[in-house]
Amino acid sequence: MHFTSEQRLDDGVLEREFTLGEIPGILWTPASASAPAPLILLGHPPLGLRKMYPRLVARARLSAAEGFATATIELPGSGDRPSLPAAEQARADLRRAMEAGEPVSDEIVDALILPLVDKAVPEWQAALDALLSLPEIGGPVGYSGE
Repeated sequence: MHFTSEQRLDDGVLEREFTLGEIPGILWTPASASAPAPLILLGHPPLGLRKMYPRLVARARLSAAEGFATATIELPGSGDRPSLPAAEQARADLRRAMEAGEPVSDEIVDALILPLVDKAVPEWQAALDALLSLPEIGGPVGYSGE
């Protein structure tokens, strides 16, 4: 994990952008903590961290006020990360089915979701391992997603 920027928000929350290999992410930690803070992983739709930032930072600030650290990562195929051709094709198939008023098949849903899950799960695990190695982060760990 490599921190690429750091800023203190007006409420004292420390916001640090990081990269984990090629995966960008953001970590928010409470203004002051006498012990390692429990961690909440913030999930979000695959719209990109920049687009989701206002909602994510709002959730992070609320969590920090209660003593929690929060973190999120850019999902595979979103934001500035390379697109996933199989997911792009599945999105196109989904749009076609919906525009035609046809039912969305299980195959389309699987093609849309499974490649993302296959890539995202190991990335979240790597991020979790790296975050838990930081002295200011401790367990337990929770997940909050949209």
